[in-house]
Amino acid sequence: MFKPVLLAAILACTAAPGFAAQTTYQINKDHTDVVFTVNHIGYTMKHGWFRDISGTLLIDTLAPEGAKLDVTIKSGSVDTNHVQRDKDISKPGWFDVVQFPDIRFVSTKVARVGADAADVTGNLTLHGVTHPLVLHVKLNKAAPSPFGQQPTLGFTATGSVKRSDYGMTQLLPIIGDQVDIVIDSELSASR
Repeated sequence: MFKPVLLAAILACTAAPGFAAQTTYQINKDHTDVVFTVNHIGYTMKHGWFRDISGTLLIDTLAPEGAKLDVTIKSGSVDTNHVQRDKDISKPGWFDVVQFPDIRFVSTKVARVGADAADVTGNLTLHGVTHPLVLHVKLNKAAPSPFGQQPTLGFTATGSVKRSDYGMTQLLPIIGDQVDIVIDSELSASR
């Protein structure tokens, strides 16, 4: 579900001195969180996240709207802070992690909506189904990292999907259909 989305970073590149015109950035999985929230029987919003995320962002600072993002999340890395629930949602009817081990987001369009914000449209493939997804992305920072000095980008992205659109209909409507996503990520320039 997501993720991923890391295109807000393109907004800073045009203003950040020292950034190369065309650069490939890698997702720093130690500083990236893909968090989802879903309604649980109307009582609470349950939260979960994925622990195994990888991807690249290719941007040209002179034409950031042409940026390309490709992110893969391993569905089996789902974590809801409850071992049995994680086992249950890994089965068919939910993520079905054996048959569909990868969740993938590939960008198709980037549109600026402000000085430090963009809407990033892409194709999200989840549970073997592909639909368009728009992520609302805000650039947090673009600067050389204090740990190694390579160009680094940071952003926050939000979006939502309907799990039924992807064939994940277990326990509808008891468990909500809309799943809200928040992604916080750092990307570092490839060396």
